[in-house]
Amino acid sequence: MTRAQQTVMAFAIAGGIWLLGLFGILPLSETVQTEVWPALPLVALVSLGAYAFINIGYNLLVFRECPEAYQELMQEIQEAKDDLRAKNVDIA
Repeated sequence: MTRAQQTVMAFAIAGGIWLLGLFGILPLSETVQTEVWPALPLVALVSLGAYAFINIGYNLLVFRECPEAYQELMQEIQEAKDDLRAKNVDIA
């Protein structure tokens, strides 16, 4: 089973359980069924967004510098400039 199939299966199971609770098939207290249960998808969405935001922020903070890639990029830029100058293109 692929990762996409596992993800779809997990969402389908979670959605089914949520619907069972929403329609009163699962034995839940009245307060949970009317106030908490309908808001669970929103809570899950906000939690996923917070996780993604924190994950991206952390990975930006620990981003590794690559001096070799920097040198290679600078060399390619210089080669491009030399090539354009050989073709009489004005470079600012």
